[in-house]
This record gives sequence, C-alpha cells and structure tokens, in this order.
Amino acid sequence: MISYRLLIGISIAAVLGVFLLVRGMHKLNLRVQFMVLLGLGVTIGFIFLVMVQMPSFPEWFGVSLIAVVFIASLFGTRIFLRSMSQEDKKTEDEAREELRRGAEDSGLADPHSASHTP
Repeated sequence: MISYRLLIGISIAAVLGVFLLVRGMHKLNLRVQFMVLLGLGVTIGFIFLVMVQMPSFPEWFGVSLIAVVFIASLFGTRIFLRSMSQEDKKTEDEAREELRRGAEDSGLADPHSASHTP
C-alpha cells in the first residue's frame, strides 16, 4: 500500500504543476495551448482508469486530483479561447491594413465606395 505522506506529496506536486502550467499558458502559441488542454483531458481519463483498476487506491486522492485537473482545464480553456480571439483579431487587422495599402497603391481611396465600378 502507498503511504499517505507520499500521496499527499504527489497531490501537492500535481496541484502546483497544473497551476504553473495553466498560469504560463498565455505565453505559449495556440498549438501548444491546445496540446496542454489535450494533456489535461488525458490526465483526467488516466486518473479515472487508475481509480477503477486499483481497489486499494484511495478515493479521496483520485477525486481531489480529478477536481484539480478539471478546474485547471476550465481556466486553460478560457485562456486558449482568449488567445484564439486575439489571434483572429490580429490576422483581421493585418488583412485590413494590407487591403488599405493595396488600395492606396492603385490610386483608389476606398475600394468599397459607391463611385467605384469595376
């Protein structure tokens, strides 16, 4: 049987690790953020599997780890969606700027004006 000191140490390390991972997620690019969320989901599944397969596994430990990972995945999803919207806004602004530069180069003031006929 696993000692309770070891279980408490593992749970504290898991909480700190997940907290630091989610806290630093906003600095990562979108692909890595998605991989972090995928890893959190796989972690929940693995903890469920271990809880079911090991009869001596303490339920309080599994439930607390699942709660920590689930709550962290909510914050991670929020960070991921915010980063995605910022990326979309940045891409849209770049496209508008490029369109504006292209219109100025061709001599058109506003390509969407009513006086413009193709």
